[in-house]
Amino acid sequence: EVFYLSTVKAFFIEYLMTEVVPSPEGAAAPAAPQDALGRFLLGWSQLSALCGVALLLGICLLSTWSVLGRALFDSPVMGDVEIVQIICSLAIASFLPYAQMKNAHVIVDFFTHGASARTRAVLDVLAALVLAVVATWLAWRSTAGAIEAYSNGETSMILDWPLWWAHITIAPGFGLLTLTALYTAWTLGKNLNNHQGNAA
Repeated sequence: EVFYLSTVKAFFIEYLMTEVVPSPEGAAAPAAPQDALGRFLLGWSQLSALCGVALLLGICLLSTWSVLGRALFDSPVMGDVEIVQIICSLAIASFLPYAQMKNAHVIVDFFTHGASARTRAVLDVLAALVLAVVATWLAWRSTAGAIEAYSNGETSMILDWPLWWAHITIAPGFGLLTLTALYTAWTLGKNLNNHQGNAA
């Protein structure tokens, strides 16, 4: 339980830091989108992230109840580890679209620190496109895994819960991540072209 509570704490810290840590030098500022599509994606990403917060609060309470129950009454919550694992995966998927819209992913710029702003902007576009491809693949495999688990009647070991819903519930988060990654790639590319036009 200590491991899972530490994981939850790390999620909360990262979520809060997305609003207070400035973007790296040369990275696109996480300004609120002005177009209708951007506002739509940001709104759904915020809703998804808030649902993730609610889920993490729930498993915090569940883990606390289980620890206290084991310590005081020798009666922990049955299957608490399974519940935490499933909910954590769902929460992670729900946070990613908002992190993409806010440019809050961890960036390792050791090799690109000395590069020009244009080079970093091009790499940002490429990274967003790669993320879109990976997110699409994860959404597809999550859906395929849900179909296979449903067909085989797979269940969890302790609670005997159907596993298909644990797969299918993370697919929308990855689908939304695909859309946000494509949107950010488009906006970054458009800004890059505008800067080139102004320079010319």
